[in-house]
Amino acid sequence: MGTQLSRWIAEPLLRMRSAAGRMRSAGSIMVFLAVCLALQMASFVMIMPLFARRFSDFGAGVEALSLSSMAYALTSTIAAPFMGTLADRFGRRPLVLGSLAVYVLTFCGYLFAGSAAIFILLRALAGAFTAGLIPAIFGIVADLAPEDRRAQWIGIVNGGASVGWIAGPLFGGMLYDRWDYVVPFTAAIGMAVVTLVTAFFLVPETRQRIAAMEIRQERRKFPIKDLTASFKSFRNSLPRSLPTFFVLLTIGFVEMFAWAFIEPQFMFYAYDDLNWTSSQLGFTMSTYGVALMLGEFTLGRLSDRLGRKPVLVLGLALFSAQFIGLAFFQDAVWIILSFTLAGLGNALFDPALSAHILDITPSEHKARMMGIKSTASSLGSMLGPALLVLFNSHIGPQSVFLIATCLTIFITLASSLGLKTVRSAPAVPGV
Repeated sequence: MGTQLSRWIAEPLLRMRSAAGRMRSAGSIMVFLAVCLALQMASFVMIMPLFARRFSDFGAGVEALSLSSMAYALTSTIAAPFMGTLADRFGRRPLVLGSLAVYVLTFCGYLFAGSAAIFILLRALAGAFTAGLIPAIFGIVADLAPEDRRAQWIGIVNGGASVGWIAGPLFGGMLYDRWDYVVPFTAAIGMAVVTLVTAFFLVPETRQRIAAMEIRQERRKFPIKDLTASFKSFRNSLPRSLPTFFVLLTIGFVEMFAWAFIEPQFMFYAYDDLNWTSSQLGFTMSTYGVALMLGEFTLGRLSDRLGRKPVLVLGLALFSAQFIGLAFFQDAVWIILSFTLAGLGNALFDPALSAHILDITPSEHKARMMGIKSTASSLGSMLGPALLVLFNSHIGPQSVFLIATCLTIFITLASSLGLKTVRSAPAVPGV
């Protein structure tokens, strides 16, 4: 009797201890992912504002920079859904490590590229072979995060990227102004290597075995050689609410299109019209990153508590501030303030958007759906600079910024009308 009673008392305590240990482990993995994204983003955005300088050295201008952005986005658009599927089938870790290794190689290529054409080719290759990074990372979050804390954990991981966005542009601009482009590009390569090594030792595989079994069963049920069956298999992997999914993908497309449409023009506009230094441009981008980081670390759980829609709509409205600031102001203070508001808006809408997609997606296909989200965003990143190339000679910078303003205001209004307010599941006691 005493032994049975002690078992009744001990077993619940052991289960509670095991659950707490899993949560600590999951929380540690979230921190490791945030650190890796911080390092990766810092290395990338350290050199991104310098792309315009490199193309100027090649004797090229806005059109060539736009083509490089378009090439990156095009290959990423094509590759992202396939990479997401690979992350669901074979695991998250190989996609994370492979993408980070490609960043190291392409950064080396950017440093030694001898012409604009080679630089554009390298960006195209980078887009194709790093497209699996974000779907795989969000697949890890989906594997580990409780539904009622999903947006919060996405915000924490994204917050790591925001830390990199703060440090990278400012540091890269200062290095360029002092030593030219070789030093910041070399520093970016070193940071990319550190990121790869960190991920190799600290990011484990989290793909659920049951999910892999379900995918294998589905593949046997719908053989890949049968196109009709393959279509049915793909349809079964889609979220439950297709209209909602379509609206969410459209939001991801428009917000990336708007930024990609103005980005090459903005960099040359800052240098040529506003007479900014690389340090000033880097500082402006860093203020965006500060607001983004603070917002993601402190406000990430708002959509878990208040519902996805209101937080998403508010974030989109604030995100439009950067385009309004560029369209109507030339004073650096007002432009920096507008970028700060936009960073806060990004911190609000992006976790809500990703969490909303994960909420309505079958558990065994979450990385695939995040890959499709990445495809929609990459499509926007591709079409934005493509249209800028077509119309750059016919419209001025202010017109470019006004078009982006109108697009973001439109998608904000459309989201407020086209989405339903959805709350996540009630919190689990002790989680």
